[in-house]
Amino acid sequence: MAMFIAWFLMVFLVLFPKGGFKIGPLPLTWGYLFLAGSTPFLLLIRLLVLPLRIPMRAFVALCLTLPMQILLLYAVVFYGISSFGFFISTVTGFVVFPILFLAIYPPFFQYVDGVRLSHYFRWCILLAAVWGIFLFILHPITGKFVEIPFLTVNAGDYGELENTKHINRGLFFKLISTYNNGNLYGVCTLMLMPMYDLWEDKRWRRLIVKLALLMTLSRTVWAGLILSEALSVVVLLAGQLETFPRLYLGKATQRAVVLLVTIGFVLASLLFNSSSIAFLLDPTFGNRTGEISIAAQATFLPSTAVDGLQEVAYTSAAQKFGFTGGAAFFLLMFSPILLLLVDTSAWRSPMRRAALKGLVLYMFLAAVDAAFNFIPTMAFYWFVYMIYVFGWPAAHRLIGSRMEGPVPEELSPALTGATVTA
Repeated sequence: MAMFIAWFLMVFLVLFPKGGFKIGPLPLTWGYLFLAGSTPFLLLIRLLVLPLRIPMRAFVALCLTLPMQILLLYAVVFYGISSFGFFISTVTGFVVFPILFLAIYPPFFQYVDGVRLSHYFRWCILLAAVWGIFLFILHPITGKFVEIPFLTVNAGDYGELENTKHINRGLFFKLISTYNNGNLYGVCTLMLMPMYDLWEDKRWRRLIVKLALLMTLSRTVWAGLILSEALSVVVLLAGQLETFPRLYLGKATQRAVVLLVTIGFVLASLLFNSSSIAFLLDPTFGNRTGEISIAAQATFLPSTAVDGLQEVAYTSAAQKFGFTGGAAFFLLMFSPILLLLVDTSAWRSPMRRAALKGLVLYMFLAAVDAAFNFIPTMAFYWFVYMIYVFGWPAAHRLIGSRMEGPVPEELSPALTGATVTA
């Protein structure tokens, strides 16, 4: 059961995140519907069968979400709801997903084979990139996208991608893959990419994913990809300080070359798509400066009905929930780094370090285009947060037709270290 749930969520959140239909303006996707349907059952097992303990770092992470949750409740009680759809997405991102990914799911890690899950993870990310590149090349030739309603596009958006998703960049449209939006695909994939790079040992597959990110033709995604490669160079160089002045720059040099090639591809794509360097230096940041100026008029506490966050999430949080809301949202985004003060064990795990990198990338991306309210951004964010806190599930040993495990030396740290009893 645990492996089926892991497989289903990986396929319908990572590979087909928009598959589903709409009830009015509210999109219902298979992945989110499955989450809603399976959670009560899993919660029951969690409370009745599994140990009611969580690591101290998970408890602290949940506590760091409380200020945002309290302000959300305050806004609802005193000012009501402006948009029901955005209210649902906001509650899901700030309340439901933190509890689901940090308190309900982790004890089931002992029943999930981490090796099989990594196969699902890698293939879903790779296939999403390949499908995106296929559409990117196909559209200029045929003038249309291949759309499979209920699977690659929401049935309510069928035939409307070009008109409603703001993806026209001239000769080429943004690479949208199955996410139906270039920025959304890029932001979500950048969160997962550090873990993907760690799991995927074939360089050509890693390059395909990076190529897909470049083809989004999104300044936000380009900046995130360049930042990702730059962080890798900095980390590798920092690791050489122990041997200074003798340096071993093999991997750092490779990362630096990838960084330079990425910057070169960005500049070349501008010229090829009839754009100029001014596209990168737009002083309005794609008309986002207006969001910043509006936030300057924010009150101390929430003073409006609950609505969704806009692209610039930090200033939008201040606008929607007051200056205290802006501070609470920043605390939430900065919390992965604060957790290192509580527990430094993440540094000893390559996978948890990769997850931390994904969270840090989103922390910066949220200052430009958070895509907070859109499926599946927050599901990805809290999934990556879960891996950062608990590590990747352990490998299992297959004996005959039955799975035994986890393998002792590969135990997930899900319930190790200091714990808090619920």
